[in-house]
Amino acid sequence: MSVKNTTENIYEDLRDKIMNLEYKPGQTITEQEISKTYGVSRTPSRDILGRLKSSGLIESMPFKTSHVTLLDMDIIKQSIYMRVVLEKQIIKDAIKLINDKFIADMEYNLKLQELLLKRQFETKEFYDLDCQLHKLWYELTKNLFIWEKIEKAQVHYKRFKMLDILEVKNFKDIYKDHKELIEAIKDKNIEKIDKVISDHLYSGIKRLQELIQGEFSEYFKKN
Repeated sequence: MSVKNTTENIYEDLRDKIMNLEYKPGQTITEQEISKTYGVSRTPSRDILGRLKSSGLIESMPFKTSHVTLLDMDIIKQSIYMRVVLEKQIIKDAIKLINDKFIADMEYNLKLQELLLKRQFETKEFYDLDCQLHKLWYELTKNLFIWEKIEKAQVHYKRFKMLDILEVKNFKDIYKDHKELIEAIKDKNIEKIDKVISDHLYSGIKRLQELIQGEFSEYFKKN
């Protein structure tokens, strides 16, 4: 394996760990730690930290230790607002193109969520199914470019969403939202879709409100 590929793999692994909250917001991450953990020299470790910084995942000050960026509640709220506005329209466009395969894909995803809830599972498994479901209407309307841009831009919101899923573990409520949304899409009930999408995307803030101000306050930037 080349040094380039090694560096790329390490970067991707660390990025996933930060996004999945294995590295918590505010947690220290150093060149020495990367070197020791992955068996690489200080130079690629420094390059990896630079890439993580460029991606908005870590912050560092000259002559001070790097740390995982804190969550910014203002950015999170704007991200949710953007998703609500976009997905309401995306789903309305999807309804005009609705077909049997699209319905089957949504119902299959929902069934996988249902089966997941009946066994022991990793939080990331549920998170991935959640994302895959939302991605379906972007695919149908040929708006995958928008989906990919959203995914890349949401460093704060995706970690906030993972915090919601990981700590509150309110999987059944999220599943119920998805089920209600799919039924509304199948019925082409625009009014209900608008309400369910808004309630669903803002529900994390409601579930985490007390924890944001209490137990998890150190994870959030003081605006």
